[in-house]
Amino acid sequence: MGAAILLLAAMFAFEDPPKDVIDFFRSLATALGDAHRDGSARAFLEHFDTSMPGYVEFRDRIEAMAAEGEVGAAIDFVNVKAAGAKMTLDLDWVLEPEGQTPRRAVLQCAIEKRGKKWKVTSLAPLDFFRRE
Repeated sequence: MGAAILLLAAMFAFEDPPKDVIDFFRSLATALGDAHRDGSARAFLEHFDTSMPGYVEFRDRIEAMAAEGEVGAAIDFVNVKAAGAKMTLDLDWVLEPEGQTPRRAVLQCAIEKRGKKWKVTSLAPLDFFRRE
């Protein structure tokens, strides 16, 4: 399985997300793909607010997944709504954990700009990242 793949095809009728948001999700997907090779999911998890609902369980699932093998990810923007330094997005996410069946779902995500960086403040459903 290759490293993370990030597809950023806008599939909505209005504006594309800003370049920094596209770069943020590219970095997020790449960090997930590199987690097994790096021996840590820390770089991926830095994209998330630790006070996000369900963060501790999410962190544990991601760390376990990365410890088991490479994880491929493809993320498409389906719907994007901006409100100042906050955005809500519907993301068509394909997850390919090594040794597990690939899965696909539309996840609801909220991000918030903190200083010059974006952080994921909510992501649902988190069960998408459970081990099969």
